Amino acid sequence: MYDSTVDSDDASPTERTGAAVEASVAPPQPGFSETFAELVAQARQSATAGQLLRAALQSIARYFASPYGALYVRYSSEVIQEEYHGGPTDPRFWRESVQSFLTDSLGEPRPRAKMLRARTGRTKLAYLSAPVFDPTGPAIGAVALVVSPGEDADLTSLLAKLESMTRLTSFAMEFVGRAPAPDDAASPSSSAAGAGNQALKRAAACTTVEELAFSLTNELCTKLSCEQVALGLVRGNAVRIVSLSGLDSVSARSPGVEAIRSAMEECLDADTIIVAGGGGDWSGDEGAAGYRLHRQWQAAARGDAVASIPLVAGEQTVAIVSFRRRADQPFVAAQLAELRIKVESYAPALLLLGRAGRGLSRHVADRIREGARTVTGPGRLGTKLLAAALVLGLGWVTFGVMNYRVTVACVVKPAQMRHLAAPYDAVIASASKIAGEKVKAGEVLCELDHRELDQRGAELRAELAVWETSKDSALAGKNPVDFQLAVAQQQLVRTRLDITERRREQAYLRAPFDGVVVRGDLRQRVGAVVTRGEPLFEIAPLTAWTLELLIPEHAISGFAAGQSGHFAGFARPDRQVLFHVERVLESAQVVDGRNVVVAESNIQAQEDWLRPGMEGVARVQLGSRRIWWVALHRALDYLRLNFWL
Repeated sequence: MYDSTVDSDDASPTERTGAAVEASVAPPQPGFSETFAELVAQARQSATAGQLLRAALQSIARYFASPYGALYVRYSSEVIQEEYHGGPTDPRFWRESVQSFLTDSLGEPRPRAKMLRARTGRTKLAYLSAPVFDPTGPAIGAVALVVSPGEDADLTSLLAKLESMTRLTSFAMEFVGRAPAPDDAASPSSSAAGAGNQALKRAAACTTVEELAFSLTNELCTKLSCEQVALGLVRGNAVRIVSLSGLDSVSARSPGVEAIRSAMEECLDADTIIVAGGGGDWSGDEGAAGYRLHRQWQAAARGDAVASIPLVAGEQTVAIVSFRRRADQPFVAAQLAELRIKVESYAPALLLLGRAGRGLSRHVADRIREGARTVTGPGRLGTKLLAAALVLGLGWVTFGVMNYRVTVACVVKPAQMRHLAAPYDAVIASASKIAGEKVKAGEVLCELDHRELDQRGAELRAELAVWETSKDSALAGKNPVDFQLAVAQQQLVRTRLDITERRREQAYLRAPFDGVVVRGDLRQRVGAVVTRGEPLFEIAPLTAWTLELLIPEHAISGFAAGQSGHFAGFARPDRQVLFHVERVLESAQVVDGRNVVVAESNIQAQEDWLRPGMEGVARVQLGSRRIWWVALHRALDYLRLNFWL
């Protein structure tokens, strides 16, 4: 996968001038095949990996006609840094930007490109980079180049060419220092090295592993006079046949292919040459006879001689090559031993092409397998402990449970509310309390004008005195009728006086209990007339509060009466107050433009700082849930709603 970014109109005047100069003086560009051959020759001639890498940078930069290139590789305990410069410009002109691009590439080991286009004119400038790999697999560095592509240049094609060159150089590092001495040219090791170089050249001409396998099987079939030659790549403990001589494609479900694949996997398990129907002595380690799956393949091939050879690169079996020849031309030990030396030289090339042609899924699968081998292999105690911790963590997330808590908005409401209204039509004389003030039981909130009541009371008390005198006169004159009349009139006047006194007392609106004034501010209405029954004040106690939870629709599932939680107000976020859910209302309501379900809860603490209308957040315990569900249920709900999953 390539990382390519294009920045238009972003080149500085200096960069535009430099690109034009370099393009005008660039030397003739060598061909792609010539550069590959040059890299192979450098691998044969170099004594160290550093020498090979420095020479490879020169060759690659010349192929791309690059005015500047940089290399950074950490191989074993050695750090290899090199830069290439060609053309008349000062290397310091390129160094800072290219080194920055190289540093970014080291952090993400994959082919990358960045193209800069001038604001005017047709000149283009591009930065390319590709990773350098250790022969065993991991990335150990990168190469970065400045190129001036033509108008029709394909950035992806340039990246592919650069990656193929760095891949070949990475693979060739494994053979540095193994060149045979001149007097050992006829030795088996010299033959193997020559075959290896020939395999590298052949691999350089192929773009896919299937192409190399097809060429190899058909060539072997012709040279060895075989009826059929098959090549299969090893994937873990299985083999995938990629080429059968004489066929353009391979059907994995064909009975004949199944028989060959089974024989190849038998050879993979045995890790040695296996022959069925061969001639000569096969009692040594270089061959074996009597394997059941090869006997079955031989029977399916009507008695033809069959053989399989494992191709090993380092300590890894990369591929299996299987041969089928007529029964009158059996395989012999010397022939297969020599053939193994020649064919096995293609194992690194097959491994290289296989890795270079991997897709994203194969990259991921191979990384997983490499990680598994690293963990299960000897040593690496720290890696094993980390892997064990990750496995335990994954198991905990998958099978563990935790308390599921939902956080919702809430509003503080008084548990009860007392409304104070005007007892009769009157004028407001004074107002001493307003909304938000605390009051004590019996404290005057406001006063109504009671001067008329005072006068009426005085009149009734005077009338009561008159009737008292009349009663005394009737008693002195021994007039029982007048006496009884005076007593009756006194009772009537006292009743009227009591009514007047009670109404006068009602002129003082008093707090019915200790609490806070929730509503009522009559300061601007002093002197105004209020009618009987008109609301004047609302009083709430300070000892009983109700919490209204505003539950969003997505969180209503699981809410029920009896659940508990904690409330934290915006006024005092450091104080958490316990509450219990008393009821969940059935219907939804629209609050501040949101569709919510209201749940009523009682607060289980006496808090002096609570006031009606305060807002905050409440966290409610909804029971135990699977940890993975708690982490992913919102995302799953989103996918279900938007994609109907």
